[in-house]
Amino acid sequence: MGIMATNVPSQNEKINLERMVTEHLDLTRYSTMHLHTTARYGAFPTTLEELRALLSWASTEHLPVTVIGGGSNSLFSDRGIDGLVIITTGMNHFHINGEMFCVRCGMNLESAIDHASEAGLAGLEMLGGIPGTVGGAIWGNSGVSTIRVSSCLYYVDYLTMDGKLHRMQVHNDDFSYRYSPFMEMPQTILFEAAFRLTPTRQTAQLRIIKEGTKARRREQHQFDWPSVGCIFKNPPDVSAGALLDQAGMKGKRIGGAMVSPYHANFIVNPEGNATGQDIWELARQGREAVEKNTGIHLEFEVNFLGQW
Repeated sequence: MGIMATNVPSQNEKINLERMVTEHLDLTRYSTMHLHTTARYGAFPTTLEELRALLSWASTEHLPVTVIGGGSNSLFSDRGIDGLVIITTGMNHFHINGEMFCVRCGMNLESAIDHASEAGLAGLEMLGGIPGTVGGAIWGNSGVSTIRVSSCLYYVDYLTMDGKLHRMQVHNDDFSYRYSPFMEMPQTILFEAAFRLTPTRQTAQLRIIKEGTKARRREQHQFDWPSVGCIFKNPPDVSAGALLDQAGMKGKRIGGAMVSPYHANFIVNPEGNATGQDIWELARQGREAVEKNTGIHLEFEVNFLGQW
């Protein structure tokens, strides 16, 4: 099945899909774990019109669609990802309207925090050091003990696979620890988000707070080796890392994958040669060991993309 050669008219421009879509795209650089795999087709839209054209083409060709942002919190299958993989990092525009910080969901979260802080808008700085894009952070409701992305989220614009744009007005009660309603809406792509932030003149203080939270992650050795962040969600009132530590998982290795000796809920790729299967097997063993020790069944925080 080849790429359609026809151009798709959109408003005053024509979108050339042949130029946009790459066959057998190497996804290694788009995985924070540096996993080696390929997409059957890959594309990097930068506008709403391009995104709609890609969805229309995928529908016509009966291709499944997978969305990747920063590649954090996702494990790529060694066997590749079928269909069309849309990498959203080119959709990174933002604008400010009073206390509203509106940002496309492909922007790196760290960059979004910087832009908001420089504009004198407070509220996101405690999320410093969390990898990935704004869209990924919203989808997984990323956060730290004191704040989650949903805490200051006002609305989210998203597309359904028919290319229609919808708006979800955010109610904080609809979000919870590592959960957003978008997890129940798999046939959607997050496009733009609006955060209601607090105006301040203390922009230097915002930078200090952000760098402080990032430094604490560095002190916990979270950036020492390629990883996807925490593998499992924390069960109520207990740390998944502590349970895995008690089960003797720290430092355990399978193939090129290793459980971090500093944080047992991190599986890392120290030499860069880990496979998705190595990581899956190590995670499976950790989950079984915890369940045997405590009866607690750990729930995955990471997403498994591709053919498993």
